[in-house]
Amino acid sequence: MGKTRGFTLVELAIVLVIIGIILGAILKGTELINNAKVKRLQNDLKGLEAAIWTFYDRTGRMPGDCNNNGTIDYQLGSTAPTLSSTTTAPGSLCNGTEDQDAPFNDLRYARILPQNAANAEIAKHPFNGIFAIGSNGTANAIAIYNVPAWAAKMIDRSIDGSENGTAGRIRRLDNAADWPGDQDQAVAIIYYFDRM
Repeated sequence: MGKTRGFTLVELAIVLVIIGIILGAILKGTELINNAKVKRLQNDLKGLEAAIWTFYDRTGRMPGDCNNNGTIDYQLGSTAPTLSSTTTAPGSLCNGTEDQDAPFNDLRYARILPQNAANAEIAKHPFNGIFAIGSNGTANAIAIYNVPAWAAKMIDRSIDGSENGTAGRIRRLDNAADWPGDQDQAVAIIYYFDRM
């Protein structure tokens, strides 16, 4: 019988380098996917804001502002509202209800958003949460629910130029504090697109 040979140090080093390259590519791929999700969420946010301003230009009021005082009637809260899953087109502009569906119904009725899609589908974003349109009582805003803290910070930095969850146009909605230390914690954020 011959002598059994093991791997040489050079062979082991080559295998380790190859494994390192593969792991680096996987991690970089994950980062690219996450960055793409954040960009898509921001584009969806800006698209929803553009739809709101288009409605305002056409009608002279904000969608969901049934009393026409300049502030959307639905009060945004720290938990995500349940939006309608019916695909029936709304029958009229602002039916007088101050609910979470009124802004989306107005936008659908005005044919700015698809009429044959449910509000719950229209409002979805890439992190499996939803957008909601409303106000904090004085300022009109769009809330974004179920966003990982790392993504919320990226959006805050992109729009406000800093990561401050308590000031600026992007803020943390579900807590008065700044962004959490746990980067994967889901948070609700609010984007003030009108007056603050």
